[in-house]
Amino acid sequence: MSKGPVEIVELPVEDEWPHEPGPGPLWQESVVLTWQDISQSIGGFFRIGHHPNRGVGICTFGIVSEEGPCFNRSRPHIPITETDRFQDGFSIDGFLTARFAASSSRWTARDDDCELDLEVVNVHPQYDTWALAGLTGPFREKFASQHTEVAGKVAGSVRMGSRTWMIDGFAYRDHSWGVRNHDDPATQLANFVWLVGSFGPDLVIAACETATRSGGRFNTGFVIRDGVIERPVIRDICYVVEFDGLSMRGARCRIETPSLGSFDLDIEGFGNVLMGMQCEPGREDEYLEVGMPGRMRWNDRVGGVHVSTMLNARSANQAPALLFGASSQAGLYDRPRWSPSGG
Repeated sequence: MSKGPVEIVELPVEDEWPHEPGPGPLWQESVVLTWQDISQSIGGFFRIGHHPNRGVGICTFGIVSEEGPCFNRSRPHIPITETDRFQDGFSIDGFLTARFAASSSRWTARDDDCELDLEVVNVHPQYDTWALAGLTGPFREKFASQHTEVAGKVAGSVRMGSRTWMIDGFAYRDHSWGVRNHDDPATQLANFVWLVGSFGPDLVIAACETATRSGGRFNTGFVIRDGVIERPVIRDICYVVEFDGLSMRGARCRIETPSLGSFDLDIEGFGNVLMGMQCEPGREDEYLEVGMPGRMRWNDRVGGVHVSTMLNARSANQAPALLFGASSQAGLYDRPRWSPSGG
């Protein structure tokens, strides 16, 4: 991977909508929403993934709350049809829908135990994220040739079981399309961290560090401060990990930019969403990602943040034997917590 200069490319709203699939079974398109209401300690991670040339998709959907109920509805190998790819958006599993307009999006979902309607308003233009990062080479070509990320504000309602929250918080989205080849060593993930969020429109932070099984390692992302875009570098990151060894309670990250210098983010999580990102038959558990919505602090400021990483020492070749900070069950569940073994 090589890096070129910072290139600011604003994408049109049409690039939020479904693209014409390229050739071959590995072409995919996915949209992601992460969100956090830090005043109520609740947040979520949603992903609609389409493999249109194979007629299948993957739904990743999790909401966690620090004190109340949580909800999962995630599964791979979901049949998709043309009705799941419409003019202004995407849907999956007859459950989750995302529609996109200029500078905003609407995310809706409904089943017996969970219902939501969230409006996300962008706080900066929709940029070509790979251009901002200067990313070129085989990883871009074989993981997702096109990729955009944008921070926002989120508002709406979420119901889990009999309880409803009126949401007012932070959001961060991404959208990828192109070939994604997990068999290629240049794109097989050994580990990564994706730390994204904002303190408001004046300060957006997106930092990613990736290591591949071929030995490659590189950072991508951007920081927008008062409208000025810079490239960040993750100088250090560590996690507060539950006893299960798979889920997080929090994190601490040191980031450096040319204008801000080196600064530390202290992150408190609300819980974890488990994500098996593979979509190929027989490989859906090749690796297991955990995503943690939470709040981040820097000096006297508090913002919303999402942190994703992999902590699976067994490469997800079997179901977790123990989980405290997350759950693999579908539907409503109470957030798992540490309890003494009794002796």
